[in-house]
Amino acid sequence: MHATPRYWIIFLLSLSVAALTGQGTSAVLVRVTDAETGVPLPYVNVQIANTVIGGLTDDDGVYTFKFSGRATVMVSAVGYDQRKETVDIVRSDTLSFPLTPVAETLATVTVSSNDASQRLERPLMGVERLSMQEIELLPVALGEVDVFRGLQLVSGVNSAGEASNGLSVRGGTIDQNLVLLDGAPIFTPTHLFGLFSVFTPDAVGSVDLYRANVPARFGGRVTSVVDVRTRNPTSNRLRMQGGIGLVSSRLSVEAPVTKDQRLKVLAAGRVGVNDFVFRAFERLKNTRSKFVDGSLKLRYTPNETDVWTVSTFYSRDVYEIDLLNSFAGVVAASNQYDYATHNVSAEWLRLINESLSLQSRIVRSDHRPRVNFPEVGSDNIVRYDSRIQYTSLRSGLDFQPRPGHRLSGGVQLLRYAIDPGRLDPGTSTNVQAATTAREQAAEVSVYAEEEWKPHPTLTISAGLRYTRFLQLGPGQQRIYPDEDRLDGSYNSVVDYTGGQTMASYGGFEPRLGLSWQFADRSSIKAAYALNRQYLQNIFNSTTPLPSSRWKVADNNIRPQMSQLFSAGLYQVVGEGAVELSLEIYFRRIENLLEYKPGADFFLNPTVESDLLQGEGRAYGAEVGLRKTSGKLTGQINYTYARSQNRVTGSNLLTTINGGRWYNGYFDQPHTVNTNFTVDDGRTHRVSLNLLVQSNRPYSIPNGYLAIDELSVPIFLERNNARLPVYHRLDLSWTIHNAGMTKKRWVGDWTVTLYNLYGRKNAYNIYYQPRTSGQDANVFGNSPLGSYRLTIFGAPIFSLAYSFKFE
Repeated sequence: MHATPRYWIIFLLSLSVAALTGQGTSAVLVRVTDAETGVPLPYVNVQIANTVIGGLTDDDGVYTFKFSGRATVMVSAVGYDQRKETVDIVRSDTLSFPLTPVAETLATVTVSSNDASQRLERPLMGVERLSMQEIELLPVALGEVDVFRGLQLVSGVNSAGEASNGLSVRGGTIDQNLVLLDGAPIFTPTHLFGLFSVFTPDAVGSVDLYRANVPARFGGRVTSVVDVRTRNPTSNRLRMQGGIGLVSSRLSVEAPVTKDQRLKVLAAGRVGVNDFVFRAFERLKNTRSKFVDGSLKLRYTPNETDVWTVSTFYSRDVYEIDLLNSFAGVVAASNQYDYATHNVSAEWLRLINESLSLQSRIVRSDHRPRVNFPEVGSDNIVRYDSRIQYTSLRSGLDFQPRPGHRLSGGVQLLRYAIDPGRLDPGTSTNVQAATTAREQAAEVSVYAEEEWKPHPTLTISAGLRYTRFLQLGPGQQRIYPDEDRLDGSYNSVVDYTGGQTMASYGGFEPRLGLSWQFADRSSIKAAYALNRQYLQNIFNSTTPLPSSRWKVADNNIRPQMSQLFSAGLYQVVGEGAVELSLEIYFRRIENLLEYKPGADFFLNPTVESDLLQGEGRAYGAEVGLRKTSGKLTGQINYTYARSQNRVTGSNLLTTINGGRWYNGYFDQPHTVNTNFTVDDGRTHRVSLNLLVQSNRPYSIPNGYLAIDELSVPIFLERNNARLPVYHRLDLSWTIHNAGMTKKRWVGDWTVTLYNLYGRKNAYNIYYQPRTSGQDANVFGNSPLGSYRLTIFGAPIFSLAYSFKFE
């Protein structure tokens, strides 16, 4: 299915004219700034007293709403004096709120935002914004504050497993999510075998998840975007916070650097050494792990119109698994994974006038996975290295000609350089050195987006992104006799020199969102989005390892393309404390990536010969109930979701499950996720999280083949069975030291119980040949034995101490 760009362009232009000529009589723009520096303040809470209207300012410190009559506007932010102002709104207007930094207040300040009106009015569907205050409430494994665990409370977002590397959004695979930190991609976003994410908790400012009509400024993935932003340093004096726990310890420092306080810094870090934790689990007793992550952000405001920020992020994991491996001729007693990420982002924001701003950002990301194989009976270590380098430059304009109307657009240039793998045998004489060819690619994108209100009850968002992808030389292009690439034999090879274009793809990617507020507290939404993905993560396990291979699109592997249709109903009950939502969606994917039976991607110079491409479909419904204020807050989410694939080829090796639709790797039809928090407002906060869901599919053998008296399982179908139902209850209890609230040091104790009733959930079920008489009481005369793998089959207790100093 292909987009028709001229109709989208005509549609966008016609709606733009209508929006520019329309009249809004009660649109109000609230602009919030720092009273001392004049810098816009993002993520500030704005409320209209005695109404459900309220929300957070955007990155430019702006919040807009519709109202007529007398209104009391309340503006509050952590570290600033609260402002309250009563105004008579009879026409469109702009209200300015300069907030004064608070130097005297030392007590812990908690700001709760009621964004019910935003949910009703905003035309973007499937958008969730989480703050660290919300994420900190959740009980998680080993007591770690974690961004990904917070996202898993959102309907349609599931973990890939208790020890898996990433998230599945609406049945999509891990690599179909674009995970960004300050605009830089994170290719391996988890620590500790996937137990929690790499983002330094004390440095995170906001987390935005887009899983429906993704804004036009984002591209490159077909399922979702997770946009994590480091918080801005705003304190006018030294401020410290941190914590000590069983798994990790963390510390952050925020302070002005210059006397005029125009340059401020935020530095945060976390380190974990976990060897002693794994000794408590029989299966993990020989496992070793340690990790570190850190964020540094400098923010400079030389005047009232310019803001400069530079942020850098570093993450590294080193862990060892005691598995005996015969791998590419290496016989090793263990696998030692060592992977690191180093990102740098520089951003310039120029406020040209009250309605026009320019934002430019340059990003550099460097991801380096390594696997060490200590040879048995030798001091030699065989090393496998790979690398991904990413560079991006984006510049865009944001224009608000009048309240309630916003236009934006820009251009983005990016470049990939991928070293798929290099094997260094060291002093080994049994292993040959090997290197796979470097891959390079570039993308050029132009995007535009418009959001406006042609009618007081109707909000429209329309965006258009055009991307041109180029695979660049030097390199070789292999020409195969047919698309199936049956035995890896190619007809010819075409050589390209540096800078030459080896393959090219591209096209328009339209996005459209509509919101009709048919009643004061009710709205209906609909959305459409088309996305393309030019970078793929290749793996043939349940989830990718940190060392899994990444590959750009080429003449043999086409980019994935998805089209998503969604609709929803939203209802705010009472004064806005309770929200109800219902969303349905359907997604179709072309050129879905799959693998042939027995595929081996490790150092494979013709990796495309082991890959297949088919189609995918995902559909479902999500129902949510959320209570956002009062001593008891929480949410209940139910999701019905299906994810299915189909691959048809000319023979058995290139066809999966006979060319029929089969369940995708993250097809989990039913999920119920509940979270409740009771907070007395002073000393105690208790949170409970209950998760019940259909477990993921897996493959069971269709028979076996006897080879030299050894029974070898035969798999003719893929994902033809399902793991037992997964369920788990977690508890978290935080004790706030109320007696110290008037001192400069404030501390909290948090007790967490993960898997409270010790459910032995199945992570995987695998099959092995049986020797005579082995486990006969279980398997009888069966030649194969099936074994269940459980990661955490008992309650996990953790204790952490957190503090803040100002």
